[in-house]
Amino acid sequence: MSTAYWNVCCSGCQIQNLPRYRFKCLRCANYDLCEACHEKKVVTGNEHKPDHPFQCLVDLPTKELLFAGEPIPTLEADSFTCPVCSKHGHSAEDLVKHTVNDHKTDSTKVICPLCVAVHGSNPHLLDNIGTHMSHIHGSADRTVRFDLPGNDEG
Repeated sequence: MSTAYWNVCCSGCQIQNLPRYRFKCLRCANYDLCEACHEKKVVTGNEHKPDHPFQCLVDLPTKELLFAGEPIPTLEADSFTCPVCSKHGHSAEDLVKHTVNDHKTDSTKVICPLCVAVHGSNPHLLDNIGTHMSHIHGSADRTVRFDLPGNDEG
């Protein structure tokens, strides 16, 4: 089994190298919580708000346990949260359809949960999630693409 961890600092308790689960805020450029702080709904700083949506990401050792011999997904999540309305439980394909259909004109600054789930990516705030989903991950009627570490699309 691997001994990986998240090489990030919890914005709540300041613990380094988060084990197992990482909760990435989809509205703040640099806001992550460990599992304990996320459960306590910890809020720190001036920009992060309690109603901001989070994407739960799972590290490799935890995925190996969860999938126990089954093929392990390449993404660091298998259920996605809409960064605009906070609806969760989407598959990657459903999230593309949802954002393209329901939020195509929304200009809320958000981080793409699909980009966050690509190992090694460095996603940033976007001005239009519907356009991003359509151009980068595929339209609502096509296969979802994930070939974009370090995406510069805005």
